[in-house]
Formats: sequence, C-alpha cells, structure tokens
Amino acid sequence: MALIWNRFDKKSIYASLLIALILPITQINQKLTISARVDNRFWDSPFTLWMGVDNFSFATVAYYLIVPLIAALPVAMILRRDLDNGFLMQLRIKRRLKPILRNYLTWSFILGGLVVAVPLVINLVSLALVYPSVFPDNLLNLNILVINQNTLFVSLYYHHPWIHSLLSILFVFFWGGLFAMFTTAMSLLLKNRFLALSTGLLTQLALMLVQEFGISTGSIAPVDFMKQSASSGINLVVVLEVMVSAIVIVIILWRMGVAKIVSS
Repeated sequence: MALIWNRFDKKSIYASLLIALILPITQINQKLTISARVDNRFWDSPFTLWMGVDNFSFATVAYYLIVPLIAALPVAMILRRDLDNGFLMQLRIKRRLKPILRNYLTWSFILGGLVVAVPLVINLVSLALVYPSVFPDNLLNLNILVINQNTLFVSLYYHHPWIHSLLSILFVFFWGGLFAMFTTAMSLLLKNRFLALSTGLLTQLALMLVQEFGISTGSIAPVDFMKQSASSGINLVVVLEVMVSAIVIVIILWRMGVAKIVSS
C-alpha cells in the first residue's frame, strides 16, 4: 500500500479536492444570499438547506451528476500511466503483479470516496455553523418535499436528521469509491485515458436516459439515490439491485483487465 501511495502526485489529489469544493461552496453562498433577503430563521436548518436535500440549486444538481468524474480525478488514471511508462513491468520483475494491482484498486476506492464525500461534510457543517440544528418538520418544511417516495428511511430523517445526513454522505463515499474503481478497471481495458476517465460519467448519463423509459419501479441512476432526498422516485429494492449489479460489473471488468495485463 505504501509503495503505491508514494506513486501518487499529492498536489493532484489536493487539486482534485479543491475542484470538488467549488460547487458545494457555491451552493452555500447561494443559500446565505437568499437567507439575507428572507427571514425564515425558525424554519430553516442545515438539514433543510444542505446539498443532500436541495433539489433546486444548479450547483447541487451538477455536483451529484458529475460525482463519477470527480471521484476518478485523484488516482483512477495513475494505473494507466504506470502501465504506459513501464513502471509496472519493472515491478513485475521483483514482485507479484496481482497484489500490486489490488493496491491501486484499493487506493482508488478510498481516495475516490473521500474526494466526493469531504466537500459534502464541509457543506453540511458550514451551514450548521450558521443555522440552528432544528429538527425538520414534515409540515413546516413541506416545501423541500422529503417524503417516502424520494427518500430512503424518511422517518430517520425527521427524528434523527444528523444520523440520516451522515448516512447519506457515507452512501456518496461508497458510490464515489465504486465509480473510481470502475474507472480504474476501465483504464486497464482502454488505452485512451480521456475515454477511460469519462466512463463513469457516461454510464451515469446512460442510466438516466434508460430510466426515462419507465422500466423500473424506482430510479436506476445513482445521481438520484445518492442524494438524501432524490429528484425522482426511489425504491430500496431497486437501489440494492443496482448496487449489487455495479459491484459485480466492477469485479468482472477488473478481472478482465488484470488477466489482460498479466498475460501480456
């Protein structure tokens, strides 16, 4: 693990995090600007304003849409670079290749998840420093439309909003890591770095298009069920099915990529 960590350009990782922070900070600024004009202090709270439940801000919509791309920025393409410059072939002389490749995959999951989850933590905590942590009310806060049809475990949101919000961020961490692993696996199969980097985002867009045909009882696009309150209907069974399918696909692609590299 340490060997692979030393391969990463730390400045690129920090730059990726700064890029990821642009939209969350923009969303905070929008909320504070509106708050300065409208006195709604007894109804608003970080739980009703942060990005997880904000379906009306362009910054929020854009952020969750490009999560696959943001997650892939830190290290997902490092493996392709090390293949192209011959570094892995040099390691192959002294070490077994498969454990080394697994370390790349592990780091891509960890850093891919962190780079999309940390900005959301900052977004939520920043709003909590300005607004009182008043529990949301399903009548007073009806305007945000957090209901059973678009929110998993909705009762937890109204009774334990901090727990529900943090679970939402953990869910984003998981999907960010999964998208980064997907991109890393695709980098073994595709020599074009730009195409490999875009595969997660293109897959997300394709799922959004397919779900418009109404083939499922709930959304099949991670952009919807990554959010604490989705802009489309979601179903827990469908969410679990998509998660399991995504994990299986990543494993299959990874094994295909590793087999290709080991046999070359």
